[in-house]
Order: sequence, then structure tokens, then C-alpha cells
Amino acid sequence: LHKGPSRPDLPEPVTINETNTQPDPLPSLARVVHGASLLFWGLPLAMVVSIMATISNWSDAAWPLGMLLPPVAFGMLWYGLWLLRSFQPQERVWQEALGEVKLLGLFNLGLSPFLHWHHRAPDELGFANAVWLLALVFVFYLMSLNKMLSRLAAMLPDETLRVESKLFSRMNCVLLAVASIGFGVKFGVMCLISFNIEPPELLLQLAATAASQPWLFMVFVLAFMLTPLSMTMSLLWKTKESILASVFHSPH
Repeated sequence: LHKGPSRPDLPEPVTINETNTQPDPLPSLARVVHGASLLFWGLPLAMVVSIMATISNWSDAAWPLGMLLPPVAFGMLWYGLWLLRSFQPQERVWQEALGEVKLLGLFNLGLSPFLHWHHRAPDELGFANAVWLLALVFVFYLMSLNKMLSRLAAMLPDETLRVESKLFSRMNCVLLAVASIGFGVKFGVMCLISFNIEPPELLLQLAATAASQPWLFMVFVLAFMLTPLSMTMSLLWKTKESILASVFHSPH
């Protein structure tokens, strides 16, 4: 059989180029913004609710709302962290830092009902121990949150935010380390008393001084808790603003 001539007018086979299958980063960035907003408003709310539930009778008058507010405030903080999980899931260091904060936040959420129960039964040592343990865990929570914000800023294009996050995170961790010593001493004394063990004389003197001088405790809280809390809120706000600026002011 005679083989016909080639048909130069027929098109060559078309090779389909591989399409870009990378996910759109905008949804994950939107969750980071929402999570940072929840953390920004949830931190002072949890602080105020915890203090009011301990020293005021408003939780009794507003029952059951007074009992539910501490879990709601700490649950708000945990949900804000949960929203961050989809951002850069392949970054192991970032995900480990986020997981550490989420674990401590879960401890805070589980211990938060003891704020109301301790106010209703102040003589119950178990409830008092749980409240002081909550204070101690919350300090470590703030330290881990600052480390997490430093890791988050390292993945964002804002150089100023990276420098400020690194500097303020270190300052906050130093202040919170001092606060953890204070709360740890009080928690240790309470645990020893609950197990009928005589605490060391130095710990008893420190606890007695804090109990007899309320202004000293307020200075301690203002210096070593509220200052890191305000700087952490500032980092959260700047992180959110940096993401919004990079999205809406991008060159494309």
C-alpha cells in the first residue's frame, strides 16, 4: 500500500502545562487576622473576669452568667488560637510553638470554672490551689504566646514587625519569668498546707507579707503582669495591621 503524504496542516499534539496547585493564602491570612482580633480582645476580658470573679460578689448576683463568663473568656482565647492552625501548616517550628500555646490555653479553659467555685467556697483548699495554678499556667501561657508571635512575625514581610516582636517578646518573657516565681511561691505554699506539710520559713514569710500588704500585690501585678499583657496586645494589633496592609496594599 502506498503511504500517503504527510499532512503538514494537522496541528501537533498539545502538551498541557501543569497548573499551579498551591492553595490561596488569603483564607489562611483572614483566619490569622480573626484569630489575632479574638486574642487581642480576649486577653483583657479574661484578666478582668478572673479578677472580678475572685474579689467581687458579682458572680453570685449574676448567676449563672457569672459562672459561665470565665470559661467563655478563656474559650475565646483558645478559639483564637485554633483559627491560626491553617496558616503555614508545613512550618514545623511555627506549628510547634502554636501547639504549645494551645495546650496551655486548654489548661486555662479547664481550670477557669474554679474561679467561681473558689469564690463560693473560699475555705476549700482544693479550689484555692486550682485558682493559683490557673494564675501560674496563665503566666506560662503569656510567655508561650509571645514566642508564638515572634515566630509568626518571622514569616511575615514586615521587617519592623519582626524586630519589634523579637525585642518585646524577650522583654515580656523576662517580666513574666519574675511573675511566675511569685505565683509559684504562693502555689507551692498552698499545696504544702493542703497536704499538712510545714512550708519553709522563707516561703511562709513571703506569703504572709503578700497577704498583709495588698498594695504590694497590686504593684506586683501591675509591674509584672499588666505591662507584658499590654505589650502582647500591642504585638497582636500590629500583626493584624501588618497582614491587612500587605493584602490590601500589595502591588498586584
